Order: sequence, then structure tokens, then C-alpha cells
Amino acid sequence: MLIVTGLGHEAVADDAELGGVEAIVLEPAHAPSVERAQAFRALSGDVPVICASIDLPNGGTRRLEPVAHLMKPFALPEMKAALTTALGGQKAP
Repeated sequence: MLIVTGLGHEAVADDAELGGVEAIVLEPAHAPSVERAQAFRALSGDVPVICASIDLPNGGTRRLEPVAHLMKPFALPEMKAALTTALGGQKAP
């Protein structure tokens, strides 16, 4: 969350109500995060997903159709680029 807010975006915790999410950053090995992402997508349509993991992309992560798969440790410019892509080129306010 600190990385997302540090880049000028508002982070939403896992326990947030569904709706109003413009992009999802998750660790695909964390099953509750994947379930939450699927719930957001079921409610809001095609919410872009960014995977951040120590694991290489696999069948499970590909099913999420992420706009980016960042390998940990990643550089802040990589996350910034992924968020920019996920938000359709929108710059953080």
C-alpha cells in the first residue's frame, strides 16, 4: 500500500467495500487477494490487475489477465508504469 500511495494514488485495503476500484495490485500466491480481485471484477467488470510476486507468471496468474506481472523485488518506476498502464495512461492526481 505504501508504494501505491507513494506514487500518488489512493490505496484500498482488502476489507474495503466492493466498488469504486480502478485497479488492483495483488500477490497472486495469496488466495484471499485473488478471490477479492475476482469479486471486484464480478461487480465492476474489467478492473485491471497488476500481479506483484516472487513467482514467475503461470496458468493461475494468466487467468487473471494482468496488465503487468512485476517480479519482486521490483523498482518503483516499474510499479509506476504498471499503474499508468492499468489506469489507461491517467497520471496520479
